[in-house]
Amino acid sequence: MTTIQIFGTGDAKMHALRKNLSLALAQFPIQGKVEEISEYNQIYANGVTDLPALMLDGEIVSAGAVPTVDEIESLLRNRNLLRSKLYRLRRIMVPVDLSPASENALLYACQLAHLFDANMEVVYVMDSIFEGAKPSTSGFLSSYRKTMQDEVDAFVQKATKESSIVCPGSMAMHREDSEPGANRPWLRTNIAFGFPEEVLQVMSEKADLLVMGTTGRGNLTRKLFGSVSIAVSKTAHCPVLLVPPQAQYKGFPNILYASNFESLDPLTIKQTVAFARRFNGQLHFVHVGQAGETGADLEKRLFEINYVYADPNMPFMFKKIVGDDVVECLHEYAFEQRIGLFVFVTHQRSFWDDLLHHSISKDMLLHTSTPVLIIHSESDLA
Repeated sequence: MTTIQIFGTGDAKMHALRKNLSLALAQFPIQGKVEEISEYNQIYANGVTDLPALMLDGEIVSAGAVPTVDEIESLLRNRNLLRSKLYRLRRIMVPVDLSPASENALLYACQLAHLFDANMEVVYVMDSIFEGAKPSTSGFLSSYRKTMQDEVDAFVQKATKESSIVCPGSMAMHREDSEPGANRPWLRTNIAFGFPEEVLQVMSEKADLLVMGTTGRGNLTRKLFGSVSIAVSKTAHCPVLLVPPQAQYKGFPNILYASNFESLDPLTIKQTVAFARRFNGQLHFVHVGQAGETGADLEKRLFEINYVYADPNMPFMFKKIVGDDVVECLHEYAFEQRIGLFVFVTHQRSFWDDLLHHSISKDMLLHTSTPVLIIHSESDLA
């Protein structure tokens, strides 16, 4: 059952919102309870700052204006999509290790943050000072943290200053213990302790997108941008964008969604479609399978059914690839179609693991100039 809440002061705008909501529910009936809230403390407690406001299942979907009947109907019809982290993209997290690769990932993330009007958190994970499995509590650790905080701040300031790319809040960074401005996007730096894979997995719960480079400085015991990037991409609680060091942000005019019969989840497809629309991108659903495999026609029809958000002037492309080396085939298709982004869905675990165990796939993920977006199906929902 869907919970629908209207926030307002009982004025004409609130009445108009109530009327439009009723008409929308008549056009698209759903099981739900409508609640009207006018008491200031309850409005504030729900995080509503602009009135009137409409909330679906605890998510503010409209504030400060009265949406039309058609707009409300669309919100009701796509209420599950509104829970998608990839769809809302309010907070982007960027792990860095002060290497050129992480600088490139940082600047890449800045451009996405600018497009989505999102907040950014730049994270440096300290894992080199441990006593057993616990961080040292010595004064040296505290001093080292301050040193690293200053280094990370300087790293971010230098990277943004030397480029023509504008990061959110780049004129005034915020520390972890500060209170970012509520009315404009912010950029904040953060120093964390622990093993990078574990720390980033936990921190990803509060992020809508994790942007990581695929190589970086390090040694045999610490490779934040390499094996760790791949490990985090499989376990994170939000989508992960892996950015190769050669990648330069130019938008995503062509996006390849690598599919098989386990990647037909309608919500995952809708997330990808909605993401592509932000870039006016052409989606290529590329099926990877063996020769003689049956069912590709059914898969194509299922994609067509779920592709209801596509621009009618830009229909999706569906291609079946057959070959002994799936990754090599994907590379060939990407080259021919000028693909700017690969999309993989990790609930297709066997497919993902096969790719990671492939020497060519590791080359693709660690050395290609094409970014890779990893979606985790249900775990990427708020």
